[in-house]
Amino acid sequence: MRSRAVCSSVLPFVAGLGVPKFSDDATPTKPLPPRRLNRRKVSFWSSPAACQGHDDSQALSRKRSDDPSHVLQWHRTGGGFVHESIQATQLPGLGWALCTRADIGKDAVLVTTPAKLLWVARECHAPAGVHPLAPGEELPGASMLLRRRLVDAVAKPSPFVKAMQPPGSIPLQLATGSLADGPPESLTAALKGTSLLRHTHSLRTKLLEAVGPELQRADDRQHLWELSVWAQSVIMSRAFKIPKGSDRLVLIPIVDIANHAATHRLANADVRNNADGSVSMVAVRDIAKGEEVRICYGEYTNEQLLFCYGFVIPDNPCQGLVCPLQFPDSPKRSELLHHCLAHRRQLVPHTLPAKAGPLLYRASGTVPCELLLALKVANITETQAAELLEAKSWESSVLDPGPQELVQCLAFLEAWQRELPGRNPAAEVEDFEPCRQLQ
Repeated sequence: MRSRAVCSSVLPFVAGLGVPKFSDDATPTKPLPPRRLNRRKVSFWSSPAACQGHDDSQALSRKRSDDPSHVLQWHRTGGGFVHESIQATQLPGLGWALCTRADIGKDAVLVTTPAKLLWVARECHAPAGVHPLAPGEELPGASMLLRRRLVDAVAKPSPFVKAMQPPGSIPLQLATGSLADGPPESLTAALKGTSLLRHTHSLRTKLLEAVGPELQRADDRQHLWELSVWAQSVIMSRAFKIPKGSDRLVLIPIVDIANHAATHRLANADVRNNADGSVSMVAVRDIAKGEEVRICYGEYTNEQLLFCYGFVIPDNPCQGLVCPLQFPDSPKRSELLHHCLAHRRQLVPHTLPAKAGPLLYRASGTVPCELLLALKVANITETQAAELLEAKSWESSVLDPGPQELVQCLAFLEAWQRELPGRNPAAEVEDFEPCRQLQ
């Protein structure tokens, strides 16, 4: 887990929490934690034993709550399935994780949650103009149905709802504050020198606008506001989009206890949507006895992980920075850019809008050829883009950058430097300590 490598200024945000990644038929968005030990179910729950693979696995714990046994009992009563060789283990200082107590072969079903236990909401559409800094920022005005259900459920919570403790370390939780005074000054101090501060304020504003009518009718507006922030944090940190690419948000008991692997290659399990509406977590390779079950919530940068889940990964192999770059309002050029970037797999848009949107620039210490390519694609004509798409010419000489792209590239990199003030050699490093893991 190597959590000790995280710089001290970031530690207030490094509670473990994570979000599942989805297989070919499910898209990533987030997970869950639990409550007290039912002693009749002790065979499933281990004592704080060591769980192999977590020290060097690039996986971080998502939760620091009580054990998940009440959720498991509720899950089993509702027809859920958990592999007999899977146990919940509390990792010292890191919270609960799913580990194996015997070898498990590839393709084995580890957990299945039936459709009737899923929390589902549709109509999850991002508001216009949302900057998709991280998974979840598009959700505030989009998942009102699920958020309202969560808020309503607090009055008579099931074991699943009781277990929904989002990390208090994610910026949105820290930005709750009072309706009268706004976000606390401690948030500004903690996020000083990062672009997360601006995006956190933006997210809080969008959420406040989304729940405004409900707040006006509420007897205790502050209480409802805090519940709304809690519910939105649950959605950001635990919900899945299933099937992949759909507008269907789903909260999945037990499956979302699995912790995060930094890349799909490091994951040993995946989340899959079944024909009967249930959701399963399946082993994607052989898993050895004592190994932690890990899914990839998405190949996210530390900035994205911190924004949505409240932790960062030291030496994150997916590190990068989000910087604004205008795309042409052109379907063909946007599609071409998608293929070109996927072909090179270094400069990756978080989303590929037809209009303006951000690019995720992964720094490699080399000439930013992928960035130059993206700029070139933005500058060619729609006709040229259509021809290249038809020929699948992802490395055509037409895409070779010229002087215009070089100038734009320099401007982009200057903007990138401004985005992270800690990169400015004239700045005092200690002034931007929270940035250290985001560079």
